[in-house]
Amino acid sequence: MIGFDLKEKIKDLKKTRRGIPEEIFDLGVAFWLINPDEENYTGEYLAPKYIHREFDNSEEVLDELRIYAVDKLKELGMEKLFYKLEMPLLLVLADMEINGIGVNKDKLEILNKAAGKKLLELTQKIYKEAGASFNINSPKQLGGILFNKLSIGAPAGIKIKKTPTGAVSTDFETLVLLKKEHKIIDLILEYRELFKLQSTYIKPFLELIAKDGRIHTNYLQTGTVTGRLSSENPNMQNIPAGNKSADEFKDCFEPARGYSLVSFDYSQIELRVLASLSGDPKMIEAFNNDLDIHKMTAAQVNNVPLEKVTPQMRQFAKTLNFGMVYGMGFIAFAKSSGLSAADAKKFIAEYFSDFKQIKKWQEKVKEDARKNCFVSNLNGRRRWLLNIVSSSQFLAKQAEREAINMPVQSLAADILKIAMIKIGEELRLRDQWNDKIRLLLTIHDELLFEIKDDIIKEAKGVISGLMEGAFKLSVPLKVSIESGRTWNKMD
Repeated sequence: MIGFDLKEKIKDLKKTRRGIPEEIFDLGVAFWLINPDEENYTGEYLAPKYIHREFDNSEEVLDELRIYAVDKLKELGMEKLFYKLEMPLLLVLADMEINGIGVNKDKLEILNKAAGKKLLELTQKIYKEAGASFNINSPKQLGGILFNKLSIGAPAGIKIKKTPTGAVSTDFETLVLLKKEHKIIDLILEYRELFKLQSTYIKPFLELIAKDGRIHTNYLQTGTVTGRLSSENPNMQNIPAGNKSADEFKDCFEPARGYSLVSFDYSQIELRVLASLSGDPKMIEAFNNDLDIHKMTAAQVNNVPLEKVTPQMRQFAKTLNFGMVYGMGFIAFAKSSGLSAADAKKFIAEYFSDFKQIKKWQEKVKEDARKNCFVSNLNGRRRWLLNIVSSSQFLAKQAEREAINMPVQSLAADILKIAMIKIGEELRLRDQWNDKIRLLLTIHDELLFEIKDDIIKEAKGVISGLMEGAFKLSVPLKVSIESGRTWNKMD
């Protein structure tokens, strides 16, 4: 079977219980591997660019595109990645999209009404504090109220961001800095959070519930440059978390009767990949001894014993650790941690003094990227970075950060995909588990299943074992497991 968007055809074959062809060649996925930064992966776009022909979906044009892709994948060393990872993954994603996730529509409708009522209450409170009514969702009108009518100013020593037109910004980061300056700020932040939840999630999800009472997202293999999966209609990757309203929203997602929702989440997988790729002895030792990596980092950077590490020290270290995955500089670290630029610079210098091998690895990656104009991961997945030799310092620095991030993030993505395929293969071998385990969602480094209660203990052991054994690093992969009757109530 050759063509574009073959996942949809596979779903049709599965739903009608027809056989799936042994050979599957999705042209969109193939050209995405060849160049993950393309504008799109449709035949209408790819055929004129790569084989200089108009696309008419004929066998002749499809075969010509396939021949080009086969030769290019071989030339770039990505044949195995395509045939053994991305194509088998199509079958897993098709099953996930067919499965969907159960939603309690009554709960969601109650939540929608409650959100609408709360937004009206917040609107009136904001109007009262402002002494006027205005469009709270308009940055221009909101800025006029805050900075002109109420004369809210920045705290001493704090520089407030401005928009390209010179107006004071009303974005989240700016409002957080101004929280103590006027009580209207807390009300606006609460309003925005709830408005986004209702407009982006609650209302759209109500419309997307299918006749079977489930939401069926669409997973995109070609949606990111790093190999990470993304989803749409709806986007399940950015479900809000961390506050009461978000918890109430997640509480609307429920398993079928007799099943539980079970989450398997890779613990700090990107840092484990970074430790393995860089070969940094301190970080490897920490993971091999199952230490709290952020606490250990805090002890190293602050030159204190582990027992003297404060929660704030650990939080700074956590920000710094994950920042290293993205090639974060001291300005970005200062912004995300709240430290001064000078202190942030000292922290990063101390970090690289303690974890020397990470710095060496980063410099080697950048050097190779400048020489080759691409960067690749251990599986051969590649991203072209032509801007790394740009005369524009801004573009070159951005490409350097992308070069540092790509081998880490893309390998973490590949590991999750390998685990998904292995789990799918295992489930097909176990006839007694037929329809007792359903993979519903993948969210970043997490897999969410619906598992029959009578096999849940055994299934947890099998699935976590497959995930932890999916790929050999110099540090162990670790999976945390939670289960419950709703997506919110899991432990």
